[in-house]
Amino acid sequence: MNNQRGMTLIETMLVVSAAALLVVATAAYSIPWLARESMRGAIYDVQTYLQLSRIEAVSRNRECRMVLNTTSRTLQILDSNATVSTTDDTELYERALPSSVTFARPDMGLPVTLSQIGSTGSYQVVFDSDGTVTSGTGDVYIFGGDRFGRISVFAAGGTQVERWNGVSWEIGS
Repeated sequence: MNNQRGMTLIETMLVVSAAALLVVATAAYSIPWLARESMRGAIYDVQTYLQLSRIEAVSRNRECRMVLNTTSRTLQILDSNATVSTTDDTELYERALPSSVTFARPDMGLPVTLSQIGSTGSYQVVFDSDGTVTSGTGDVYIFGGDRFGRISVFAAGGTQVERWNGVSWEIGS
């Protein structure tokens, strides 16, 4: 009966220590990667909502606007209902951005240069029925992980996504 084999306490501690080290190394690599992916997702959410707002304006044949609230981190698409007043606008879509991203830019300028709504943290892009921007051309800068991303809105209604490489902006994320 002396031929029984098993692991000693020291061998077990070595295996558990190696596994713990592997888990810590994986987590240290994954956390910045997840934040970068959240930033990319947020950039594309903003771009998608801009495009969707433009499509809604054209299909409804009246002004629609995309509203970005930097305080609550929400995106909204609103139908103007063909009136000048914004109090009767109809909300068509709403989406929250991840809390792991912030509105910031590498050169310490304004993180959002769209048309500001009053003195609040809300900004808007207004699309006319022909798909052009009547108000709100500019940029939105988002930081996540260790990267910056920028989405630009042009007067013709188009958008462009870029990422900061440490020296200049490159097209794509």
